[in-house]
Amino acid sequence: MSEELLESTWSDKVSNDPKHRPQVLDWPSTTVRKEWCRRPQEAHVVDGKKIRRLSVAEIAAIQGFPKEWVEVEGTTESERIAVLGNAVPPPLSRVLANVIHENLQFENHTLIEICAGIGGLSSGFDYLTPIAKIELWDVAARILRTNKPWPAKCVVEGYAQQFDYAAHRGHVGLLCGGPPCQPWSMSGRKKGAADPRDVMGFTPTAIAECEPEAFLFENVPGLLMSKEHNAYVADLFDRMCKPKEGLKYGLAVMVFNAADFGVPQTRRRVLMLGVKGKPNMFANKILKKVLAAATHHDPSKPSIDKLPWVTLRQAFEGIPVTEPWKQWNATEETLRRLEIEIPSEEDIEVINFQTTL
Repeated sequence: MSEELLESTWSDKVSNDPKHRPQVLDWPSTTVRKEWCRRPQEAHVVDGKKIRRLSVAEIAAIQGFPKEWVEVEGTTESERIAVLGNAVPPPLSRVLANVIHENLQFENHTLIEICAGIGGLSSGFDYLTPIAKIELWDVAARILRTNKPWPAKCVVEGYAQQFDYAAHRGHVGLLCGGPPCQPWSMSGRKKGAADPRDVMGFTPTAIAECEPEAFLFENVPGLLMSKEHNAYVADLFDRMCKPKEGLKYGLAVMVFNAADFGVPQTRRRVLMLGVKGKPNMFANKILKKVLAAATHHDPSKPSIDKLPWVTLRQAFEGIPVTEPWKQWNATEETLRRLEIEIPSEEDIEVINFQTTL
């Protein structure tokens, strides 16, 4: 990237926006996004008046993946960054998996993962054997096939809506997945159900067809914040609770910050947990136990028993710097604010939902 491009396309206004500012070494990253493959301002790190691009290895570290996870032959640097931006951080998955394992007794030690990406959400559930990991994007599917511990044959490349869930009815322990977040992302157009990429609306159908013992879905907080889509989301949750006649699930919906679980990134995501034949309160208690299992906290707030959030400087320790530093043409005011007023993402106000369960 040329000095001219840095000066002409990056403004102080953008730099002071928490969602798009360049990263600061002594603070966690903002949310890694698929769009980082285009190397926007937030895909860079600043140190005084020096700035450089983040490497693939550093972006993998921000997400909690080893860099080898995406170093698959035939994939480009941009593709590796894009699939990382779509992923669920494995450290959060491990905590989820451990708490769910402690509180649910699966009869079927199996799972089906829809919109699997590169397998971040299911990475912690090593006690469940995958029946299928369904992923439409060929790049992510190739990475899934390359990585273990799951067998390559379980990777199904195609649309989640076209998989035969009914063929596995009664044999699925967990149905999980991270449907595309773009329809609901606050940084996108927020078309919701009108977006052709919306798979969230299909999830009750998948639940009805395979009747899993539990389900776990992940999405962006925008799913709960878009007031124009409140009716759709409330209906979605009701259909998750009662996907068909005679089948009921207890449902809990909560927002989690990956930084609270040792991930060097203030990535907030909504988790939806459903448990077959249980009341909402049962699922709610499980997700509250996940919250209680947090190991880190926002250092600007007091805590007795938790460590401060992991910074990028800590996360990058031992990773060679491969991207050259450049002079950053920012004003002194911007530099001062980045050093002193490191912003954290705002708390999420979620909508309430009612079910008849």
